[in-house]
Amino acid sequence: MSMAIQCVECPSATLFGGVGFSDEFLRLKRHHDKAIKEFRSAETIGRSLEEALERLEEVFQECSEEGWDGYDAEPITEETYLEAKRFVEALPLFIPKPEITPEPSGEIGLEWSQGRNRVFVVSVSGRNELVYAGVFGINEIHGVEYFGDFLPAIILENLKRLYTPK
Repeated sequence: MSMAIQCVECPSATLFGGVGFSDEFLRLKRHHDKAIKEFRSAETIGRSLEEALERLEEVFQECSEEGWDGYDAEPITEETYLEAKRFVEALPLFIPKPEITPEPSGEIGLEWSQGRNRVFVVSVSGRNELVYAGVFGINEIHGVEYFGDFLPAIILENLKRLYTPK
C-alpha cells in the first residue's frame, strides 16, 4: 500500500522525485508523467513552455559555433543547452517562461522583467552552476547557486518576488 505525502523540497509539480523499481512506483510515475503532459498541453501553459523550448533550441542551433556573434563569442555547448532546457522545464507552472538570450561567454541568459526596475536574470553555463542577479526597485541581489535535481530555493524566491504585487 502506498501513501501520498507532500514533498516540501519539490518546488515544481512537474518533477517526480525519488527512485524506485516496484510495479507500484512505476505505475505512479507513468500516471504522473501522463498528467503533466496533459497539463502542459493546455493552451495557456503548454504554449508558453513550447515557445520557450523552441527559442532555446533556436539559440543553441544559431550559437553553437565559435564567433557566432561576428566577433569572438564562445559557442554554446550541448551541456549548456541541456542544462537550460532542464531549468526551463523545472520552473513551476505559475512562473512565466523567460526570455532566452545567448551570451558571448557561451552561457544562456534567462530573463524575466516586470519593467525597468524589476528584473531577474539567471545565466546557465552547463556546469550545474546558476549565476543570478535581480533588481527589485531600489533593492539588488546577486549570487551563484548549485543546480542539482531541483531549482535552488533562492531562485524560486526571487521569481516569486518579481511576480508578487508591490
